[in-house]
Amino acid sequence: MLRYIGWIWPQQAQRQFSTLKEGKPPAILFAAIANPVPQYSGTRHNVGNWALDQVQKGRSDVPPFKSSRTYRGYSASEPSELNAVFLKSTQSYMNLQGRPISKAWSQFKKAYPNHSAAMVILHDEIQIPLGKIQIRRQNTSARGHNGLRSIDSTIGPVYTKIGIGVGKPDNIPVDKHVLSKFCSDELEVLTGESLPQIKAIIDDMLQGKYIYDKQ
Repeated sequence: MLRYIGWIWPQQAQRQFSTLKEGKPPAILFAAIANPVPQYSGTRHNVGNWALDQVQKGRSDVPPFKSSRTYRGYSASEPSELNAVFLKSTQSYMNLQGRPISKAWSQFKKAYPNHSAAMVILHDEIQIPLGKIQIRRQNTSARGHNGLRSIDSTIGPVYTKIGIGVGKPDNIPVDKHVLSKFCSDELEVLTGESLPQIKAIIDDMLQGKYIYDKQ
C-alpha cells in the first residue's frame, strides 16, 4: 500500500510555473540532486541518484544512464518513447545545484518546444521517516534543504518535488547524518517500501498527474 504524505501549502509567490498548455502534451525532466560521485555514492544526500538508478533498471523503456553532452554535469537517460529525461547529478555539490539545474532546465525546454515542459526534483528529506515518500507541489518551500534552496535562488520553486524520507538523526548533527551511508537494514526499507512508491509516483507523473499542480 502506498503511503504518501499530504501536500504542503506555503504562501503563493509570483513565478513562471509549469502549466499544461492546450495542444501541447506533457514532457518531464526528472532530476536527482546529490553530491559528487563516486565520493558520496550511497549516502543519504544521494538517495535521489539511487532511486533513479533503480527506476531505470526496472523499466525496459528507460535506457541506461550515460554521460551527456547536452546535460553537462549529469548522467542522463533519454527514453524517446516517454517524452522524458532522467538526470543524476554527478559533479556538483548539493549546495551548488542551482546553476546546473537551471542550465539543464533550459536545455530540456529547448528540446521539447511543442510540449508542456515540467520538472521534478528528487531529493533526500529528513522531515519524513525512512520508508515514506512525499510529493510537494510547485511553489513549496525548501524546508532548509541546501540543494533546493540553491535551485530556488536561481529559478524559483517552479518544480514538483519527490522527497525521499531518510529520517532525522538522533545523536549526530544533521550534516553528518545526510553524509552518512545507509546500513543494510535501511537499504532493505528503501528497496521494499520507498522504491515501490517512487516507481508508482513516476508512472503517475508520466501520465500528467501532479506535475502541473501548484500553490
